[in-house]
Amino acid sequence: MSPEERQSQILLLLAAEPRISVGDLATRFSTSDDSIRRDLRSLSQAGLIRRVHGAVLPASLPRQFDLRRGSQTSAKQAIGRVVAERLREGCVVLLDSGSTALAVAEALPYDRRLTVITPSLPAALALADRPLIETIVVGGRLEGAGRCSVGSAAVAAIRAVRADVCVLASCSVDPEAGFSADNYEESWVKRAMIEASAATIAVATGDKIGTISPHHVADLAVTSEIVTDASVNPTLRDRLITAAVTLTIAESTSS
Repeated sequence: MSPEERQSQILLLLAAEPRISVGDLATRFSTSDDSIRRDLRSLSQAGLIRRVHGAVLPASLPRQFDLRRGSQTSAKQAIGRVVAERLREGCVVLLDSGSTALAVAEALPYDRRLTVITPSLPAALALADRPLIETIVVGGRLEGAGRCSVGSAAVAAIRAVRADVCVLASCSVDPEAGFSADNYEESWVKRAMIEASAATIAVATGDKIGTISPHHVADLAVTSEIVTDASVNPTLRDRLITAAVTLTIAESTSS
């Protein structure tokens, strides 16, 4: 196991156990105390944990993700429900990171057998208590703001997968520019997920339609469907349909 993969696993453990000793971590991962201390130093410098004498505690996680998750909750839940219905029994899913992709994970039923492969720590934790879903966490370097794995190890792991469906959560969707991302390394992970999947469903709240981020991910043609919410601008909606995109508007239960 690489240091990056071990660090991702340490964060997952901390989500379940709020205080873990260095010795306990060394035993769990069959490695030395010095290796664990180097891992903890990296996580501490990234602001993801707090180190106390002989033990490690979770830090307050980056606010960016919390703010995104708390915005447009009903729209994301509606999108999550629509996409969850598309994921048939027994399929292998590559699930992207981000708050809308997390809503998809939270909408998956407890009685459906799936394999979900994801670089997203929040999505993996959301699926942890679903007994019929095999959840595989993609290892790599942790991107703190997005709470996801990135880097060459993550891309290589995804390229070794053959998935039925990729659920792509793009930062931006534009009728001409296609899908794009704010983070350079996340854009590589997203491209790898698309390439490793037989089909791609993109999810984006209405405010992301018609925007362009710095790092191109893919053209609109890679997707079989884009699922958004009723807040999408009607002109942009029509432009996407004109571009031969299958567009689904998820209606929130409160509307």
